[in-house]
Amino acid sequence: MKDDEKVVKLFQGVTDVGDDLIEEAGTARKRKKITPWRGAAIAACLCLALAGTAFAASPALRDMLAEALGGFAPYAQRQEGETYVVDGMEFRVVSALADDFTVRAYIEARDLEGDRLSELELNTFGSAFGLVDIPRKDTGEGTGGFVMGGMCVGYEEETKTALLTVTSWGQVMADDLSGSEVRLFSLSGGPISGYQSLWENSEDVTFPVEVKPMPSLIADAGFASAIQAEEVRLSALGVSAIFKGDGAWHQYTGANISVKLKDGTLAEAFWEGGQGNFGTYGTESERKVLIWNFRQPVEPEQIEGVYMGEDYFPM
Repeated sequence: MKDDEKVVKLFQGVTDVGDDLIEEAGTARKRKKITPWRGAAIAACLCLALAGTAFAASPALRDMLAEALGGFAPYAQRQEGETYVVDGMEFRVVSALADDFTVRAYIEARDLEGDRLSELELNTFGSAFGLVDIPRKDTGEGTGGFVMGGMCVGYEEETKTALLTVTSWGQVMADDLSGSEVRLFSLSGGPISGYQSLWENSEDVTFPVEVKPMPSLIADAGFASAIQAEEVRLSALGVSAIFKGDGAWHQYTGANISVKLKDGTLAEAFWEGGQGNFGTYGTESERKVLIWNFRQPVEPEQIEGVYMGEDYFPM
């Protein structure tokens, strides 16, 4: 995609954005569609409606987060952030999970004015629209792009509290990730509400988040070469493949993969729309990234081989 043809794609709640399209994604909640925007700067933090922590520290809420994190709990960064009230909804970032190309935040949301969150469809991308915005490394000329998506993974009726996840895939991280933020634009209902908007962040409030990527390994060059990738990175969270140019990455887009562990078991890694790009289109600097995420953590040292479609590649 050429620089002067940059677009934002919204499909099934997963959105592909460029670095200069983040602010436009925020205004999209008012237009119900997203159109190209050139030269937009990431908006600075605006007026924040701070409130004292009003979330009930109930066992149910703790259990909801523990269930959502599953085996990834030891890799997650607990957050000690403020509580924010925006348009009648109270928010608090409670945890974050990241590797080289995946950044995911977990946010508790409580409705102070009704029971709107009960209409969120669980475990389906699109119920939450937002991203984790991190400082990105300067990759030279051209504009990088990445994908973002969000969903509701739990709801407690007694406290009217939902647990949301917002994920960004494909950002090239800077060395210093201080200043990272969760940008939550809107929440939308499921089939019962006709997928109508339930809440919109009219104040453009952002929520600070601490991001600390987990360790990763670079797979052996033989495997990368076999799938025509320049480099493959493995972490407990997933598999990220970096492709040079605009060619071979297409054959794996949309496909799930499985890894074979040394004990003979298989672990699936799902493609949820995760991809990114950086460098200058049509030049030696152009790169594409595909990202697959595990449902439960996999230690990279235990991976013996990878199934991509029907093809098996030993490590």
